[in-house]
Amino acid sequence: MNNQELFNLIKKNAEYFSIEDIVQRNATSEQELQNPDRVKYISRLVANYNLKTFLEIRSRDCIEVIEEVDIDVLNEFTFRIDKYMDENAPGQADLKRYIGIVSTYLTFIAKKSLHPPGMIFTGEQKIVEQDNKFYCPMKNKQLLDALSVCKYCVSRDISEMNDGLVTI
Repeated sequence: MNNQELFNLIKKNAEYFSIEDIVQRNATSEQELQNPDRVKYISRLVANYNLKTFLEIRSRDCIEVIEEVDIDVLNEFTFRIDKYMDENAPGQADLKRYIGIVSTYLTFIAKKSLHPPGMIFTGEQKIVEQDNKFYCPMKNKQLLDALSVCKYCVSRDISEMNDGLVTI
């Protein structure tokens, strides 16, 4: 399968959701209202990034450079996303489908970070975009998790930024 074929499949799956429905769901989520401010911050930032990505999927028509997609890698990635969603959002089939669409697009088509640039983690460390490359302070730590999707993310470890001289 090539990336244009995968994109066509992603775009077809995205048609399951109306743009109005996604925008409305993005406005306020129950989870966001029931959690501490830090969780609200992360939830809102990620929701907005996913919405922007979803709108990009819906408005895009083709891929500029055709490349092959390794089906085994795609299947393993999909398995990990499904497992993560089953554990963290059980019974939310629409959310699982939506996150699968957005994450697959970010990873295999857009080749962008799975989390939004600027997202702050503990200690004021954040995901940085510099010269069309993404750097994540959590990449190496999260790779230790058996079901982590970080190994598929285009983000590099933050230590690789400016030869390890990171100023945030």
